[in-house]
Amino acid sequence: MATTDAIAFLGDTIVSILQDGLSGLVAPGDIFLSTPDEFTDFTPVQPSVTIFLYHVAINAEMRNGPRRTFNGASRPPLPLELRFLITPWTTETRDAYRITGAVSQVMYDHAVLTFGELLGDEVWAPDDTVELMMESIPVEEYFDIWDPSEIPYKLSLSYLARVVGIDSALISSASPVAVAAFPQGTP
Repeated sequence: MATTDAIAFLGDTIVSILQDGLSGLVAPGDIFLSTPDEFTDFTPVQPSVTIFLYHVAINAEMRNGPRRTFNGASRPPLPLELRFLITPWTTETRDAYRITGAVSQVMYDHAVLTFGELLGDEVWAPDDTVELMMESIPVEEYFDIWDPSEIPYKLSLSYLARVVGIDSALISSASPVAVAAFPQGTP
């Protein structure tokens, strides 16, 4: 039963696994959730890593998935795909490359997050998992992400998190239709 807090706690989970995996390269307090708008007011401490949720979409293949039962029947969970931009901030290019390699390795090693790895009490169901996969997006799309913030393009990694199933708040006591009968003469 993933609640609406799942999106926020998934961000916290990604921060946590990067804090553990990047020790020695980036101080844990310098790995955080952010948006490009925030960069106009401050300059990130060097070196640092930001995680930016830049796109949320519905996973069409899972849209009509099985219902979850909770105090009666409910609607199927809303299957979301979340796209994150992970950006190293450094003064030295070589350090940015090192951090990029380490981020890639950490995210590869945590390609499937299970219930025990996902942060957030009472946010996830025991059978919930989230898959993290690196995405290749065209360079133009990276520029489209950075351009509104008026910050020059920064080396970044794009990750797709799927499927975060948000449970419906509507609970229905009606049973699903098992048999339908049509009146005679109906085509």
